[in-house]
Amino acid sequence: MNKKRFGVVGVIAAAALAVSALVVPSAFAAKKPIVIWADETRGPALLKLVKDMEKTVPGYKVDVKSFASYDALNAAWDKATVATGPDIVLRDGALAFSGAKSGRIQSLVISSATRKAFSRSSWSSLTVKNRVYGIPTDADTTGMIYNTAMFPTAPKTIGEIYDYYIENKSTLTNGICSFNGTWGAHPVLTALGGGAWGYTKKGAPVFSKVLFNSAAFKANAKKYLVGANGKTNGFFSYDGCDTAFKAGKTPVALVGAWNMPGIEATSVKFAWGSLPGVTAGTFGNQWAGFAGAFMTSYATSHGVKSGANQLLNRFFASEEGQLAFNEAQASQRPLAHITAAAKTKDKNAQGIGASAENSIRQIAALDDNTGGANWYAVSDDALKDIFAGKDIDDTLDKAAAVLRKNFANFAKENK
Repeated sequence: MNKKRFGVVGVIAAAALAVSALVVPSAFAAKKPIVIWADETRGPALLKLVKDMEKTVPGYKVDVKSFASYDALNAAWDKATVATGPDIVLRDGALAFSGAKSGRIQSLVISSATRKAFSRSSWSSLTVKNRVYGIPTDADTTGMIYNTAMFPTAPKTIGEIYDYYIENKSTLTNGICSFNGTWGAHPVLTALGGGAWGYTKKGAPVFSKVLFNSAAFKANAKKYLVGANGKTNGFFSYDGCDTAFKAGKTPVALVGAWNMPGIEATSVKFAWGSLPGVTAGTFGNQWAGFAGAFMTSYATSHGVKSGANQLLNRFFASEEGQLAFNEAQASQRPLAHITAAAKTKDKNAQGIGASAENSIRQIAALDDNTGGANWYAVSDDALKDIFAGKDIDDTLDKAAAVLRKNFANFAKENK
């Protein structure tokens, strides 16, 4: 049997092939592990999805470490080193800021398509100095529910709710009820043109633009919140009004997932939506916090930065990944991914997730009390004074003066 002879070039090529065979990993080479840390609810869910995650990052294996509690996860993260730390960690959105500052969390490369799949507020929650530091996973916020016996479909403007309340005032207690105090009342304030601070076109907060005494809010407060005697007309309440909604005496409520067991125990039939603004197509904005999946600086040290970034984008940022992750958990959460949120099987999580698209990021500036009191106390006192009959313009101007000092101080300390 004749054998083809190698020439000089052929011999060199054959030698090169032999050497390359030694350095190129075979199909059976050990895969580099991408280590994920999560708490006692997210961890067990991710353990069920290891194979699904590995399909999105060929050449890597996924190791999930589930901690006994969220506090245990945080304690371990505080002590983590290059030798012991994870490549991806699931935490609350605050980690974007502390992690970016310490250098322990790395920024991510996000495609325009992925950006469009999430709300602006969710990205804002995980963005520091124009760099994205995590993939939003789920939202901690509120939404609007409405009594379908009074509104078969979601009201399109706050004026529709107001008109219904005025026409049926003899049988109703309130028009809108915030189950969660002034914190939960923020959609009403913003729907009427008020709120805390303004925003740039890209959604960045402008702390120097205080909206609490805006001309629009002053005018709408006089129109919707008080009667002819200058005192509250009962249209809006944020104090002890939950009983009225549960009794079918209030058409609209602003609630969180934690409020739902008590509501579902009643005979009230409801549907989910977002509190509309004065103009159809606009909405009030509720405060929100977003949890996220973050890539650590240790991923680079471990040689898996590329794989970790791919896993975050291909699994955690995808509709399929978010749905699978959510459904693997004992209790479903309101998802950050817009289309995934709408497909969540749990109707309450679905409703809050959809409403989260209109939320805005809750920032620590609300806790600043440089002016004498923080946002929560200021807004609570101002609303009480307005409802008691004090002058709206004067009340809102005094409140805004305090908030202006608070926000300016926060902005100065967080440049």
